[in-house]
Parts: sequence; structure tokens; C-alpha cells
Amino acid sequence: MVHKAKTFCRNCGALCSMEVTVDNGRLLDVVADGSVSPYGPYMCIKGQSSIEFHNGAEDRLLHSLKRDGQGRFVPIDAAQALDEIAAQLTALIDKYGPRAVALYHGTGAYRSVLGAQLEKSFLSAIGTPNLFSTMTIDQSAKWVTSGRMGFMASGKPAFVDVDLAVLVGNNPVVSHQTYPFGPGESGAPGRAFAAAKKRGTRIIVIDPRQHETARYADLFIQPLPGHDAVIFAAIAHILLRDGRYNKRFCDRFVTQLDALRTAVAPFTPELAAARADVPVAQIELAAQWIGEARCPFVGSGSGPSMSAHSNLNDHMIEVVNALAGGYRKAGDRVRNPGTLNPRTPVETVVAAGRSWEKGVKCRTVDIGKLFGEFPTALLPQEIMTPGEDRIRALIVFGGNPVMGLGDPERAVAAFNDLDLLIVLDPRMNATAKLAHYVIATSQPFERHDITIAGDSLYPTAFAQYAPPLIEKPVGVIDDWEFFWAVAARMNRPLLLKYWTYGLDFEHIRDCMALDMQTRPDPEDMLRFLCRNSRVPFDELVVNPSGVRPDMAEHFVLPATVDNGARLQLCPADVADELGQVLAEHSDPRFRYLLTCRRILEAMNSAYRDAERTRRKYPVNWAYMNPTDMAAEALNEGERIAIDSECGQIHAVVKAEAALRRGVISMTHLFGELQASRDPLQQAGSFTGALTSLQQHLEPINFMPRFSGVPINVATANAD
Repeated sequence: MVHKAKTFCRNCGALCSMEVTVDNGRLLDVVADGSVSPYGPYMCIKGQSSIEFHNGAEDRLLHSLKRDGQGRFVPIDAAQALDEIAAQLTALIDKYGPRAVALYHGTGAYRSVLGAQLEKSFLSAIGTPNLFSTMTIDQSAKWVTSGRMGFMASGKPAFVDVDLAVLVGNNPVVSHQTYPFGPGESGAPGRAFAAAKKRGTRIIVIDPRQHETARYADLFIQPLPGHDAVIFAAIAHILLRDGRYNKRFCDRFVTQLDALRTAVAPFTPELAAARADVPVAQIELAAQWIGEARCPFVGSGSGPSMSAHSNLNDHMIEVVNALAGGYRKAGDRVRNPGTLNPRTPVETVVAAGRSWEKGVKCRTVDIGKLFGEFPTALLPQEIMTPGEDRIRALIVFGGNPVMGLGDPERAVAAFNDLDLLIVLDPRMNATAKLAHYVIATSQPFERHDITIAGDSLYPTAFAQYAPPLIEKPVGVIDDWEFFWAVAARMNRPLLLKYWTYGLDFEHIRDCMALDMQTRPDPEDMLRFLCRNSRVPFDELVVNPSGVRPDMAEHFVLPATVDNGARLQLCPADVADELGQVLAEHSDPRFRYLLTCRRILEAMNSAYRDAERTRRKYPVNWAYMNPTDMAAEALNEGERIAIDSECGQIHAVVKAEAALRRGVISMTHLFGELQASRDPLQQAGSFTGALTSLQQHLEPINFMPRFSGVPINVATANAD
């Protein structure tokens, strides 16, 4: 029987509400459901692709696989696979200790609430600290910044309250990535920017490409990539030079202002303009607007976090936000005080923690955890370096790290060195092809979920529960069930806790002990996670479109006492990094810089093989300014070779006037691990082959350089 059901999308942090048409276990269609959602009726193209993938597109896995002695993958019953995995993990831990086991949490796991919660419980139960994720090869520079500077517990202002939005290396109209790292709204982002313009909000966009979000800019600055630290050091220089910074805020909440003034003194607007190849007047105007703003929000996306000096880039961007007082203040309206996890913001500083300097450390480098995770770029050497506590077993939950790491030669060697590689994923991705076991996991429309991942990100308080719309295929299990079932077979009890970033799992006392003999009821687990919710779980169940709780207005509270903590604008290591940047010179061996770009049709590597993605992007185009193409005597559609210091790929050039000269732009996470000389296929042109996991790594988080990569291009001979 055909019927309609309410649910929400789980492709990205927007978690847009949806209405799905179901017919006898098959999903027929999906539309946006704006009846309650704070974003109104909005859904991007990935919502439709998720329906198609659910129905079997892109070769969705419907049963688990095991690699046999000849390297072939053969079907295996999930229960048998869980038996074998539990036995092998137990043997490895008994012989080598718990640090022999590690887990990698990928993009596909972030919106799987029960899976993400139980992975933490599983790691705790077996006693390993080895947690890695996509975050430390994406935007962990923002974690480093909060660890070195501290952060305001009051948080950043809601977009509706902002009178100046500064977006650096971010294209939220396509990426849907905004709060808390940058201004905007994740759902219906274009609509939110258009509304902001009508309110009179000024918008500054800084990016090498005049992308979709830049259309809303009142000031568009188009620099060479990799110079964000220099640009924002110059803006800080101007704010201090002219006395335009927020003195009231800085007198109360920041320290090291004199050290910052000294460190940025050489970063004149003229120097920054010459380095970044932008007009001096644009830098001066940006600083003027930032200094004039009543309620600014200066933020960034993955661009600064994935290019050279990423930690310093994000630190200096946040320094400018701090100089402008770009945080909610005592008495400010809190538009979303949380629904499932209620919060009471207080205007106070959470002190810089520098978590990586203490606690448990990596085995091969004297570095600790960032927000509870080790740097993923160190994973290969944590696997391959001989010695005690070497990682021998890796569980990959909803990710594709062998591609996400870049440097495929080193990444593949490491993954092939594992005694046991387990991948939980509905796709046979590049990492799965190296696995010993691939566990076919359920899709969002087949499992129980709740909007915990978006609870603090919605522009207003909102929550939604999504029960399964249809039964999952017989050979498929929920990802949370993997952790419970393996732990049960290993006689390791699990405790369900409400964990969020910034919390130490071991110190969370409120918990639900799971029955390790009988499969837990997912609704019971979600009901526990809603124990402090403003909306009881049962109310969410009977309101399938979601609930906006009816509550009194909330405001930022003043701190009752001064805890003594201050935002550290210029600690010694940041000053040292500024000095190093000041002294550096561009590499004369390379004429261009390669930058990453996102596309609306894909979420990282997900849906890159969807039919509509293939139609629009038959290859991973190498976009280039037409004037640069003419200078290189290149024609549209011509094959080119792209060389970096670390590798070479072949691609097809495509003209894009919106891209500044000196830059080539390509999509990250496309292509095959092994560089192909035939880019005329969807799988061609893997830009990770131009990245090194041993050179040009950032301090602290060991972030590789994925964007702003120095390259040369030349006509490629067709094979």
C-alpha cells in the first residue's frame, strides 16, 4: 500500500525534514517537509540521491563480505562475521593489549546517533584510546585554535542577529557547512543569505573562486590560496593601528594584546596585499567594516583548514573575530538553547586546554588527543612502525580513510599491513576493497534516529525523531548493532551515554547499562538519550514532522564570578608561526596552486557515482581561468598532467572565469587510488595523489596539505 511518512535527511548537519512516499517496502519519492522544520521546505539534491541509493543504486551492499585466501570477497552471514571478528579481536587484545585496536569514524557515521554513541562505549569497554576520524584531516585546525586560544562559552551569534558576516574559504550554499564555524544557516543556506541581505547585513567573502555564496557578497576578496593567516594578521594590524577593535570586550575577555600587536606589526596591509595578490584597499575596507560592526561573525570553512599554515590561518581568523567581539554577550537572545540537550550559555571564557600536551599520547609521536581524537595523518605510522602497542586491527565506521588520507602509496601500504581491517559501510569503497570483512550496514530510512547531531546547529530549537520507514534487508545490520554484538561476544559490557564533543566519555556518570544477552530496543536507547530533553521522547514519536518546543525566551547569562580565564590571542607558538610565515617565500618551481571545491551533488565521496552526478561530472574537471589556459595554450576539454612535489595526476581542463588566475580547482575525494592516465571516466583524477603524509604536515594536528598545493600543468599525451 502506498503511504507517506515523515523523516529527516542524514547526509549533512542540516538534517532537513523530508516526506517520503513508500510502497510495499520500496521508497518511491521524497520531497521537503517544511511544516515544522526551522528551515522551511528545503532539501538539496542529495536527499533524492539517498532514496535512490537506498533502493540499490551505486551497487549498495545487501550482505556482508569476507576476503578469502585468494583475495576474493565472498558473502558471509552477518552473525558468522561477528563471531569471527569478536574472536580475532579478543586474540589480538590478549596477545598485544587493547592499543592493538583502533577505530576510524567517517562522514557516514556522524548522523548515525546510536552507532556514534555505542562506538565510544565499545572503545571504552575494550580499553583502547585509539580513535581517529575525518575531522583531523578536515577542519581540526579549529580544534587547535580553541585549544590554544580558549573559547567563549556564550557561543557565536545566530545568523539572524549578525550585521556583518565574514566567510573565509567557505561556500555554504553548496556545502551546507555553517554554524558553529561560520555564519549562515545549514538548511536552505541561499534563502538565509538572501534574507540577511534584506535585513541589511553586510557580507564579506574571501575565496580564490567567485562561488555560489560569493554572489551574496558586498565585498568579495579573491586572494591566492594559502595566505589567510597573512590577510587576517594584516586585518588585526589595522584594527589595532586604528583603535577600531572592541576595547570593552578585549579589556574583559582577552589577554596577550601587546604580544599580538608586536607579532602583527610587520603584517601591513601592503605586505598582505602583495603576498595574496589582492588590492590593499580591499583589506583596509574589510578591517573597517569589521571594526564598525555591532554584531559581527568572522568564520571559515575547510579552505583555510586544508591549506598551508592551516592552524595559523584559523587562529588568526578567530583572533580578528575576538578583536571585534564576535560572540554573544550577556543579555543577548539565545535563539536555540537546545532541545534534546538543553544549554544555558554564560558569558565567560573556557580556558585554553592544549589537550595534546597531556594525557595518553600517540605511540610514534609525542602528541596527545584533540577533542578526544588522535591525528588521522599519523594512523599509517601508528600501524607500520614496529614496536609495542602497534595498531594491528582497525574498524572503519562509515568512512573511506584510505582515500581521505591522501598519499595513496603510503596509505595503502599501511592498511595492507593490518592483521584485521573491518569496514562498516553500505558501499564497496576503496577502503572496503582492502578489508578482511565488510559489514553491510542499514540505511537511514531503515533505522531509528533522532536529531542529536543538529541539536545545537538549528537556528531555533527543534527536534525530530525518525523511526524506520521500512524493514532493512535480511543480510544487513544496524551499525550500532555491530558494536553491541561484538562486545557481547567478547564479554565486554556496554554503557550508553549521551556523549558530545568536549566531553570525556569516561567521566560521564549518567548512563544506561545495556543488556548484553538480548538485543537492546533502539527506542529504549533513544528514550534514555532524551531523558533531559525539553520535549519528551513520546511527544516526538507522535509528532513525526518534529517539534519546536514552546518555551520562554532564553538569554546569555553573565558570569557570577570571574574565573580568571582569558582568550589567549598570541601564545608563543602562534607568534613563532607568524614569524615563520613572514620569512617564507613562494616556491619558484611551481606556477599554480591547486584548491579543493565541493559540489552540491556529493557529500565528500558519497553519491559521486550517482546517475545525476555522473551526468553533470563525467570527469573530475580541472577548472582553470581562461586567461591562464590561453597562456598555457590549453583548450577546453584537453587532457593535462598536474604535477606536485609529491605526485602526478591526469585530468581534463575546463574554463571557469569565476576562478582567479594562478589557481586550478578540483573536487576532493574523486577518482581511484591508483592514478589513472585516462581521466575520461568518473573514477579519474584523485587529487589526494598530490598530497604527502610525510611532508608539509602542520604542527600539533599533523594536518596534510590538501588545498593550496603548489603544482605545474602541462599538456598530457593521450595513451
